[in-house]
Amino acid sequence: TLVVYNYGPKDPGTYYLVKDGALKTVGSKQPLLKSEDLAEVKYTSWKARDGREIFGYVTMPKGEAPFPLIVLPHGGPFVSETVSWDEWGQMLANNGYMVLQPQYRGSTNYGLDYYKSAFIDGGQGGFKMQDDKDDGALHLIEEGLADKDRVALFGWSYGGYAALVAASRTPQIHQCVIAGAAVSDTLMQVGYYSNRMRGASEIEQINMWRDSVNPIDEAEKVNVPVLLIHGSVDQRVPPAHVRKYLDKLEKYNKPHEYVELDGADHFSNTLFYEHQIALYETMIDYLKSDCGPGGL
Repeated sequence: TLVVYNYGPKDPGTYYLVKDGALKTVGSKQPLLKSEDLAEVKYTSWKARDGREIFGYVTMPKGEAPFPLIVLPHGGPFVSETVSWDEWGQMLANNGYMVLQPQYRGSTNYGLDYYKSAFIDGGQGGFKMQDDKDDGALHLIEEGLADKDRVALFGWSYGGYAALVAASRTPQIHQCVIAGAAVSDTLMQVGYYSNRMRGASEIEQINMWRDSVNPIDEAEKVNVPVLLIHGSVDQRVPPAHVRKYLDKLEKYNKPHEYVELDGADHFSNTLFYEHQIALYETMIDYLKSDCGPGGL
């Protein structure tokens, strides 16, 4: 007798019972979601502007291309993603958006050089790591899959940092950005734990953040609308980050909105039901109504 658990791009998690030579479904984590209604996830790659091959995953919405595109970089940044169940990607695809999850340089599982290229010769946050994301979006536009006038970036934690960097980039390819639990001041963030770093972690973190783009210093250059979302009790990236950045946006009269998730901590798997509802409803409404001229 076995209990078997399966999950994947079109399966949020299903339990099966294997007994007496028969396989029976026990139940699903999300019984209201039907596999046939969920979006396909495809593996892809593209050449960055410096020639490096970059990898990623594309969640395809129903309908005909070109689609509005959401670039969704993972947090970390020194982690990786695989083709799996992704609630955010599926939620956005269900609302008509193609989703690109770029495995930009610095992501793990692609070899030591790929990982180290994000920091070993100087921090590439806001530089080559950001190029990787933009070049992925431009690749999908060139392929006819994404609409060049309907591109946005949404990220959480390091992904939120990438969203703030994107907000002040020139030339600009995004109509708006959504920054969740974002690191807005890289030096302040590293200062929280710099005294505990030794060896490889110190080389990684200090090299990465010493000369990467610092969003708090770029706020005057913001050139698209910004939605900021932050948990009120975030312990990894404290709310001081978003408050400092809001002060800068207000000082320079930049278009922005802010939603605070009361009682929410940092990681997405710590968000309770009410946090998820507030996040998803706010995000979809913002994309449709306030993301650049005419919305996304």
